[in-house]
Amino acid sequence: MIDTSIKVKLETLLDLLRQEREAAISLNMVELQEIVTAKETLLENFNPQREDISGLQELLKQIDHENRRNAFLHWTGLNWVRDMMDFFGKAAVPQVYGGGGQSRSLTESGRLLSGKV
Repeated sequence: MIDTSIKVKLETLLDLLRQEREAAISLNMVELQEIVTAKETLLENFNPQREDISGLQELLKQIDHENRRNAFLHWTGLNWVRDMMDFFGKAAVPQVYGGGGQSRSLTESGRLLSGKV
């Protein structure tokens, strides 16, 4: 027997995950924070037992899929930001030649990261 309150909460979670993805894609941080707060509130005391979710496997698969998509989107975005910071950090570091003729960086960190822009 499917508990309707659990099904409603899972459907709400699925909807929030989809909204979260759209907010992340549009870089709407205010909406994204509101969605995260709503998810935390929804899941705060949500601890269904195995027998409570029987018959909801398809819904759970959709939630898992959306959650993985969002995690990959955030992970990719974070790596992109790290790559850009690395690129700009290296671009701001002057290259000099050492005694053996090999080029090396004059300082360890770039001006963007050190605050010396």
